[in-house]
Amino acid sequence: MSTHGFIKDPQKSAFSIEYYDSTWEHDYMKELEGDDAVAKWTKNHGIRIPYLADDNKYKHYNPDFLVEKEDGTIELVEMKSTHLLKTSNTQRKREYATKWCEARGIKYRLISRYQ
Repeated sequence: MSTHGFIKDPQKSAFSIEYYDSTWEHDYMKELEGDDAVAKWTKNHGIRIPYLADDNKYKHYNPDFLVEKEDGTIELVEMKSTHLLKTSNTQRKREYATKWCEARGIKYRLISRYQ
């Protein structure tokens, strides 16, 4: 399977095509589609969170998924390989995203695995 591609006609997305950037994201999309607790999801959410990067310049962070659960809970989901968890930019993105989500009553979720 290609590391990049798309899922056509996902049932829980408002879009007719959802693009993925890794096989891991593709697998997660299939998981979201099959999860009865998930009402809607998308990668095409347009959320850009400003954060102060290592070079002391503001940049924008685009989380991987926006997921709405059947109970009304909304999550921003980031998928990150374990070897990247301790980098300062990942930590900064996580810090800024957590604050951004808290201000909006959204949960921030980081999913990690060894790759």
